[in-house]
Amino acid sequence: MSNFVFISLLFFLNSMLLIALILSSINKKSPRRFLKFFFLPILLSLFVSLAIQFQLQISEISLRQLFANSIVTLWCLKSFSSYKSIKSTLLQEILQSVRDLIYKKKLLSILVIVMRISFIQILCFSSVFSLNYLSGYSSLNYLDILGISLSILGMSIEIICEKQIKNARKTDNNLITSGFWNYLQHPNLVGLLLVFSGLHILALSGVGSEWSLLGFMITILIIHKKLIPEIEVQLLAKYPEYQK
Repeated sequence: MSNFVFISLLFFLNSMLLIALILSSINKKSPRRFLKFFFLPILLSLFVSLAIQFQLQISEISLRQLFANSIVTLWCLKSFSSYKSIKSTLLQEILQSVRDLIYKKKLLSILVIVMRISFIQILCFSSVFSLNYLSGYSSLNYLDILGISLSILGMSIEIICEKQIKNARKTDNNLITSGFWNYLQHPNLVGLLLVFSGLHILALSGVGSEWSLLGFMITILIIHKKLIPEIEVQLLAKYPEYQK
């Protein structure tokens, strides 16, 4: 099985899982279900990619690969109860488009949107999928240790930031200026970027995984061109003092 066929199968599976998630959300009349489990298709596709590798004996499972898959698994599980505002910001236009298309019964247009989302998801996590194809030598090197450290650091920052946001909402709900926010403008997004940076560094030691750099670049573009500008607008509208 070639790398292209491997990724194509995962793309098809991920697309079908996204369609099932959207249909479930429509059936329950709850867009929150779609937002909550948005990364569930990636998690399931990850397990399937491991099963394909093991069943077809494409390559041996390495420590590098196990660490990368464990990090993404924890991150996806964490996403079910976090990233609410980020996912809402990221998917608001898509949800509205899907609602309109359902009302107009344009199923083909819905399929195109789903495939576009699936394609972006697969690309953003391409570093791990590439490791699940050919993960390279089993032993860890300095780059692997750096990648694992960055991902763990990033996820730790995210967890601390999410806890601080929840505490702020329970109390005065004022603009957060303490903790990491005393030093960084969007520390939760910095943590997110560190997680994906670490995963890509891990992928550098895989065989033929250079193409996954495209996914990392897309992740950076999504954060800097989509998330940050829209979050800035929301913060300025809610907190006039944010400009200062």
